[in-house]
Amino acid sequence: MAPEPPRVSVIIPTHNRRDLLRAAIDSVLAQTYPDVEIIVVDDGSTDDTTTAMAQYAGRVVYLKQINQDVAAARNTGIRAATGAYLTFLDDDDLMLPTKIERQVQLLAAHPDAGLVHCRFYHVDSDGNVIDKIGVLPEGQVLRPLLCRNFVWMGAPLVRRQCLDQVGLFDEQIPATCADWDMWLRIAQAGYPFACVQEPLGSYRVQQDSMLAKVDELESAVLAVLHKVYTNPYCPVDALAVKAQAYGSWLFWISCRYHAARRWDDAQRNLIKALDVYPEMLENRAEFLDTLCSEAFDVRVDDPFSFVDGFLEHLPPAARPTIRPWHSCLISQVHTGLALRNYACDEIAAARAQLAAAIAAYPPMLEQGDDFASILSTYAMSLPGTPHPYVAKVFRNLPPQAQRLRHARSRVLSDVNIGCAFEDYFADRRRLAARRILSALCQRPSWIRNKGVVSVLAKSLPKLLIGEQTAG
Repeated sequence: MAPEPPRVSVIIPTHNRRDLLRAAIDSVLAQTYPDVEIIVVDDGSTDDTTTAMAQYAGRVVYLKQINQDVAAARNTGIRAATGAYLTFLDDDDLMLPTKIERQVQLLAAHPDAGLVHCRFYHVDSDGNVIDKIGVLPEGQVLRPLLCRNFVWMGAPLVRRQCLDQVGLFDEQIPATCADWDMWLRIAQAGYPFACVQEPLGSYRVQQDSMLAKVDELESAVLAVLHKVYTNPYCPVDALAVKAQAYGSWLFWISCRYHAARRWDDAQRNLIKALDVYPEMLENRAEFLDTLCSEAFDVRVDDPFSFVDGFLEHLPPAARPTIRPWHSCLISQVHTGLALRNYACDEIAAARAQLAAAIAAYPPMLEQGDDFASILSTYAMSLPGTPHPYVAKVFRNLPPQAQRLRHARSRVLSDVNIGCAFEDYFADRRRLAARRILSALCQRPSWIRNKGVVSVLAKSLPKLLIGEQTAG
């Protein structure tokens, strides 16, 4: 007889979000995996959550406690859980139906892994898809995880024995970063992370979810970093990226303060970021890409106001380096708005924004690689197939932008590489090999990329066998 599948406990903390909670629970009840235990921990709700939960009697374990914050609520759920695997879902997020099934399969295939996470969608408060997250780190992830928390709270499926070793969520860490602290502890314990490299859930971005509590966010981030770097047993891998970790997070916090129009706090954090990690200004393209990403965060009302505020409140020492980038930065914001309008089929507005991008920074016509990079990255973030979108953009360029047509082969090459990685992780090896070969024809320099070469080497045999069989 086949062994019984391991039970998976899904822990959902909630506080005064009755309607969103029901959607979250329903997404777990729709899972294709056969043995799922759902535990809802009501962290002192004062609405009618208790009444709403009555409809789930017999299907959901409902626990209620006095308000103690989300980390404590998750710990209550862990203590009550009976599953060999545990996963967590915030009450405003959603799982796609095959999430748990896919993750259990991958965790079984990687017995050394402590957890398996996944890619995911960002959705707005109404559930509309904003974008999808790209390929995420896996394996030994401590270095990149210190510099960026790429693990969505609802993503990991964790072995119970892993939590038994590293402990519960740290209730002394502010709630906004208690999850990041947990993933870091698992990584520091030496556990590899596995990852299903496709979106298996939706993270709802609330408009004011971080801007109202930036002080708490700053304290939480610094508390987690302090916890890591004051540990006498801090791993060598962590020490190797200490400056980058502090610099990256302080820059991000500065951007959150800029979005909240708290200029003094924004400048204070940017000064500290540049002091600890001045190397961030050595790569202009990377710095501007990061800043533009922050300008287009869903919590930012107006990306131009964000950029203007950032440049106006630069610390004196950074002005000579960053202010000359103003025209290029404004051009990139116009380009980002153009790409967003193309995606919404607002072609006239898209053309106008792209024309404004060229007017702001005419060299972009000569530097087609910048435009190609922005376009290919945006195309890959869309929920649909990227190739029709790329075709629509080049088919509808304004007259001023016709010289950008020469970037088309670069864009298609980059998109084919991105799709090849998605095909590879979805075990569509023959298609992955075809895409890489096509990308190499359009842009031969990809052959110098070790990741591309590795995927091609592992996928090409499948393609050759398929061609011989067809022959």
